[in-house]
Amino acid sequence: MYERLANIFRTDRANENLVEVPTEMMDEQSYNEDDIDIENDTSPQVSQQSQVSQKKRKRNDEDRIILTLDRLFEESRKRMQMVTDAIMKGNEDRSDIASELKKMRLYVLDQIEALKIILEKPQNISMFMSLDDDVRKVYVQNILAATTRGST
Repeated sequence: MYERLANIFRTDRANENLVEVPTEMMDEQSYNEDDIDIENDTSPQVSQQSQVSQKKRKRNDEDRIILTLDRLFEESRKRMQMVTDAIMKGNEDRSDIASELKKMRLYVLDQIEALKIILEKPQNISMFMSLDDDVRKVYVQNILAATTRGST
C-alpha cells in the first residue's frame, strides 16, 4: 500500500524525499545493465552484438504488445457491433402488426395500446403473428381487457 501511494504522490511523506516510480526504476536498471555489459566486454563487437540482441528483444516485446492490442480492439469492435445490432433489432419496423390491428377496426387508442403491449415482448409478437385473424382479434381484446384490469 505504501509503495502505491508513494508512486502516486512521488514523495516519501515521512522524510520528504523524492520516490522513484517503477518506470524510472526500470530505466535505471536497464541503464546500469548496459554499463555493466560495456565494462565487462573488452571488444566493441561483443558490445554491439549485445545491443543488437537487446533491440531485437525490445522489438519482439513491442510486436507482442501491438498484436495483443490489435486483438483487443478487434474483440471490442465485434462486441460493439453486437450491441448495435441488438439496439437496432429492437427498433425494427413492425408496421405489419399495426396494419393488422387497424384491420380489426379497433378504436385508435386501443390500437396504440395493443401495439405497445404486443411489441413489449418478443413472445407477444410471435403469438400475435401466428394466430388466425379471428383469433388475433380475441387475443387483442383479451390483452386490452387485462390492461384495464391492471394485470398485464
